Amino acid sequence: MIKIISDSACDLDKKYTEENNIGIVPFNIIINEDTSLKDKIDIQSEELLEMMKKDSKFFAKTSQPSPDDYKIEFEKAAKQGCDIICFTITSELSGSYQSAEIAKKIIQEQYDIDIRIIDSMSASLGQGILIEKAVEMLEQNKSLDEIEDYINKIKLTSKVFLLVDTLKYLEKGGRISKSKRLIGNALSLKPILKLENGKLDIVDKVIGKKRAIKHLMKLINSEKNIYDKESELFVVHADSIQEATEIYDELKTNNNLPFEIGVLSPVLVCHSGNGSIAVGMVEI
Repeated sequence: MIKIISDSACDLDKKYTEENNIGIVPFNIIINEDTSLKDKIDIQSEELLEMMKKDSKFFAKTSQPSPDDYKIEFEKAAKQGCDIICFTITSELSGSYQSAEIAKKIIQEQYDIDIRIIDSMSASLGQGILIEKAVEMLEQNKSLDEIEDYINKIKLTSKVFLLVDTLKYLEKGGRISKSKRLIGNALSLKPILKLENGKLDIVDKVIGKKRAIKHLMKLINSEKNIYDKESELFVVHADSIQEATEIYDELKTNNNLPFEIGVLSPVLVCHSGNGSIAVGMVEI
């Protein structure tokens, strides 16, 4: 048997993870420097977004799952005699992958099981789509080697475009530099960032959110036209359901979207802020 495990940055909803027996290792959300909450367990996205809207100075930071957090989840699977394939957010933005690798060494000293750690080089449902493909392959009785090889191949095609209202949360969280934040905030520009090959960077700045959304769609369509392969796309948001729905409806006409519109998990909301929208794709 093979058990799928992921950190909570994958943005898969609870129903999907429960139906497919996926173990989730939560990030930690630290509020006011003294309150640590488990991502999507102790705090939900809606609560965090409400805090952001009520207090313009509000700031929460995140910390990666510890090796012990992974060890607990790995040991549950090990006691059932399951091999493990574990997915983490891109190692360029978090130490989650390193924590999983440490836990892997500890567990494999105690149990005779095989553990593979996959650096998704992505986040949100970009990571979630990789997990979805692993679920499909398990249903086809594919081996751990086959699953790992395929996922490592398609993850290189993952691209996520993130439209944010402000870069202040990304800067405070250490995901971009202060200079990039200052450039992005000039003239009230709406920054569009791209997560590709595990790295996040600003690719465009557009005046006004409506124009930014149109440009976001142009970028996605341009990426799709580069390759002649089938892709799966996704749309997630943080308190931007109307705009996200419009994007989703436009995309679903000619594209495969395996998931409904998603809500960014608290760990990602901490960095993107309220009003953000992400659209991404993985070639399968």
